[in-house]
Amino acid sequence: MALASIAARWRSDSFAGAVSCVLCGTIACQEGPGDSAPPDLAVPDLQTPHALRCELPYDSRLIGQVSTGGVAFSPSPTESGVWEVTVDATAGGGPQAGKNPFVYVDLLARKKAEITDVQSRTSAGWDVALKRWQIKLNGGDSGPGGVTVARVVDKTLAEVARAPDGPFSVDEYFDAQCELAMDGIGGIQSTLSDWYEYDLGTGALVPKKEVLVLKRRDGAGHLKVQLTGYYKDKVSGHYTLRVGELP
Repeated sequence: MALASIAARWRSDSFAGAVSCVLCGTIACQEGPGDSAPPDLAVPDLQTPHALRCELPYDSRLIGQVSTGGVAFSPSPTESGVWEVTVDATAGGGPQAGKNPFVYVDLLARKKAEITDVQSRTSAGWDVALKRWQIKLNGGDSGPGGVTVARVVDKTLAEVARAPDGPFSVDEYFDAQCELAMDGIGGIQSTLSDWYEYDLGTGALVPKKEVLVLKRRDGAGHLKVQLTGYYKDKVSGHYTLRVGELP
């Protein structure tokens, strides 16, 4: 069947659904060079990775500026080869979070990655990104770094001496039609969206007792990460982490 006929048939069958998705801000597929069709009627390019093909809705949009949030690494005073990390992912506070970017962290170089949300989608120079309660990893729909994670539950960092066999998961919050999966409180549904328990008594988010084992983006083994806190002086969005290396 000719390409023009395929496109025409696709437009006829999918017109209502495509328009609905576009109005909701959940789909935006790239047009090929010289394609004169309106964006909402263009045939999706299913070969392009979701991270580049799909557009986030307005409240989760990519911000074209570098986060002002600070990142600090310091060697653990009690454990060799372990680093204590603090990340200011407050993003201007809850009401301003939609106007502020994620803060990106390079765990290999032990520093903040000075990139924007827009640059993160094609940058391999970061491992984890944080904004308020949301956490992304540089892989799948979040970036090209190939970072995946396996979770070791009910363990501390010192108790994990080797990487588990799996399963390893990746950020996958877009489907093939660019529909976005959201978490229960309005963030993207990343593979680490459930990193916390909710304390009904205090309303606080409490990190689960687990170790996150990340496949390194340079292919040289693994990193182990434990989230230990989310507050500083009762202000949310201030993460504390402990990071070590594994074979």
